[in-house]
Amino acid sequence: MSADGYRVIKGNCKYNHSFGGHLWKTPNCPNCGTNLHLIFNFDLNDFRLEKLSNNKMNYIPLISCLNCSSYWSTQVFKIEPQTGTITILKQTDEERWITEEEDRLPYPLPFSKMGLEELHESDILSKEEDTDQAFEDFGSEYICRILDEPLFATEPIQKNKCYLCNEDMEYVATICSEDYDSEGLVHEGFTFNFGEAFLYFYFCKSCTILQTEMQST
Repeated sequence: MSADGYRVIKGNCKYNHSFGGHLWKTPNCPNCGTNLHLIFNFDLNDFRLEKLSNNKMNYIPLISCLNCSSYWSTQVFKIEPQTGTITILKQTDEERWITEEEDRLPYPLPFSKMGLEELHESDILSKEEDTDQAFEDFGSEYICRILDEPLFATEPIQKNKCYLCNEDMEYVATICSEDYDSEGLVHEGFTFNFGEAFLYFYFCKSCTILQTEMQST
């Protein structure tokens, strides 16, 4: 069984994949007033990410506000590669919940270089196989899987349509928190935890629109 996706793991790579930092100018969250986090930034010069590449961008950022309830609902962002800025097109937050200050993730997140590793056989889902091992490893061995099929926490997400052109969007990646006994997966001495949730990212290459969906475990 083969996969078209990758684990995102800490370490040097010939391509400029990274976790954290402030390489993009992210907007302020309308709910909690802090900058949205740049979580991962992927180098589209990497041939393994050809499915996501276009002639407009060298990098694709994955962003969200992880310190409040804004990520619980659909978010839509416009990426402006020429200026390195990202703007919010849609963010519906009816809960208006904000993380206690002592539990908040810092902005910016600490910067680390990242690499890609082919998904393990146990990460690749099929209708005939038990998915327990895939869920066990996700969060304990790595926190981001890019491309291939999404690992849905509850039920499959319906095919997303672009906010601007209404065409199908490409699935990009899924992010989860580190397990409490697995700190340091993305940065030494740092704990990445935003709750028991999976955050899914979708991308429209034509419009450079990034969209997120969330599922809770």
